[in-house]
Amino acid sequence: MKKGKVFGKGQITVAVMLAALGAAIWLNAKYLPSGTKYLGEASYVSNSSKSDAAVQTSAKVKEESADYFENAKKEREKARTEASETIEETLKSDKLTDEDKKSALAKITEIGDRIESENNIEALLKAKGFEKSLAVIGDAGISVIVKSEGLTSAQTMQIQDIVTEQTKITLEKIKIIPVA
Repeated sequence: MKKGKVFGKGQITVAVMLAALGAAIWLNAKYLPSGTKYLGEASYVSNSSKSDAAVQTSAKVKEESADYFENAKKEREKARTEASETIEETLKSDKLTDEDKKSALAKITEIGDRIESENNIEALLKAKGFEKSLAVIGDAGISVIVKSEGLTSAQTMQIQDIVTEQTKITLEKIKIIPVA
């Protein structure tokens, strides 16, 4: 090292890197929601400020459809019955190849598996204290509708745990919809 030099290239580089690291930490702390504790944790946004523990995210249901959950379950069952009947009629056709029959049987098995998973999820949610719930499994993911004035992050995590345990669907494909 030469005499008379206070800072070398290496020391300046380290000082710049430390300043950049400090700025990154400060920006992260400033813009990260204060309630977020886990990576990927969902945070709800609402314009009402009733409580910090249970942020209001519920959708309002019209008075005329007070039995929303029962009606939705009946409609789901009706649609599934019609789909199963259509597949069974298709299976009775003499024009089907063996591969077509295997495909139809696989579709019936898939419908049965979805029904079982949805019923298991709804039963487990009821056991966890959710009065009414509806699970709808689709090709793109699952929607879980629960009767609630608002969900805490702990309740959201309970629902996510139940769904992933029963269906092996990843978290990003789970949609939780609270309904008042």
